[in-house]
Amino acid sequence: MAAIVALAGLAGVSAALLSSGDFLTSHKDPAAVEIVPTNPEAVAQQPDPAVPLLPVPSRVRPVAPDVVAAPLVEQERLERIDPREALGIGRAQAPSEGPPAETMLHRPVATAAGAFEARGYHVALSGIEVTDAGETCGSDGASWPCGVHARTAFRNWLRGRALSCVVPPVAPQETVVTECKLGGHDAAAWLVAQGWVRAAADGPYAEIEAEARKKGRGLFGAAPSGSAPPPLSLTLPETSGG
Repeated sequence: MAAIVALAGLAGVSAALLSSGDFLTSHKDPAAVEIVPTNPEAVAQQPDPAVPLLPVPSRVRPVAPDVVAAPLVEQERLERIDPREALGIGRAQAPSEGPPAETMLHRPVATAAGAFEARGYHVALSGIEVTDAGETCGSDGASWPCGVHARTAFRNWLRGRALSCVVPPVAPQETVVTECKLGGHDAAAWLVAQGWVRAAADGPYAEIEAEARKKGRGLFGAAPSGSAPPPLSLTLPETSGG
């Protein structure tokens, strides 16, 4: 009798397990179920779905017409031309071959009335005759070194200030004859007005020289006072006892 009851209990447990397995199988997650095709070769031979191609517009639509204006191009008038020849490389221009330009010449040193040196340039003012430093002036047998005085007057007027002159880009070996200004004042005109240089025959300062001659300035006047330095005098202190 006990054996029959035990067999009946085992049968009931087996039935319960079978029913629970069917329940789990019927409620399995569809996403987790692996679907195996019945015919793999047929699936491999299926073509990929066709992707529709967008039509190519005949004209380019401007993205921001209010900001960037699209150029108007008529395709019918476009013409293909041959490429141009390569640009040739000419000879490089040397700095000394450039045109003269207005240049500031700092710290000029007057070598004569109307001539000076600065930054390697040897400059003579145009429109005048440079007064040589060794020239002497005077009449009635009295002479004085007017050339030295003229150079000194030019140096005192310059006082090392920069002159603005039209000169080549690179200082040449020869003297450059040009017009120079000091703070907007014509240097040559100042020298002529003071009588320290003579105006050139074809220059623009003839009337200024006539005025300087009339007033006896510079080269056209008498020797300035103290034209020669006073002799050196030395006074020795007296000593007692012979």
